Amino acid sequence: MSRAATSRLLLTMLAAALLSACGFQLRGTVTLPPVLAVTYIEAEAPYAGIAAALRRELQSAGARITDDRKEATAVIHILSHRARQRVLSVGSSGRASEYELFEEVRFELLDPAGQVRVAPQSLRMARDFVFDETQLLGKVEEANDIRRQMRASLARQIITRIGAATGFR
Repeated sequence: MSRAATSRLLLTMLAAALLSACGFQLRGTVTLPPVLAVTYIEAEAPYAGIAAALRRELQSAGARITDDRKEATAVIHILSHRARQRVLSVGSSGRASEYELFEEVRFELLDPAGQVRVAPQSLRMARDFVFDETQLLGKVEEANDIRRQMRASLARQIITRIGAATGFR
């Protein structure tokens, strides 16, 4: 191996070691707290909205989602979830041209016996969205995509909050 190739290899290994030592993670990845190894999600609509996003994020982090509360190591109880929007600006025609989309979730973590492990907490996210009525179908799909992204982000924040509250870093 040439000296230049050896130097590049060592530099790459050093960079990887430094990045992992500082806690760097790719955006969108989350480290699963051990308490969430086998999780039951209790929600009004357990297969839709924020609960579905939470299910996907937990599974991608390595958790097993159970439909049997008794076999769970933890229960994430979604107390409430609201999706709203408000008009930010109006165009010359008097119609909305920009919206602000909101997602709010309130959750708590319970043990399988129903005892509170993490007290109720709230998370809120907002994003601006430019609306063009001449591109109605595309803009509606764009708004839905923004909401999916917001729910995924909130789900990752829920996992991170639970990890911090249970002493996992």
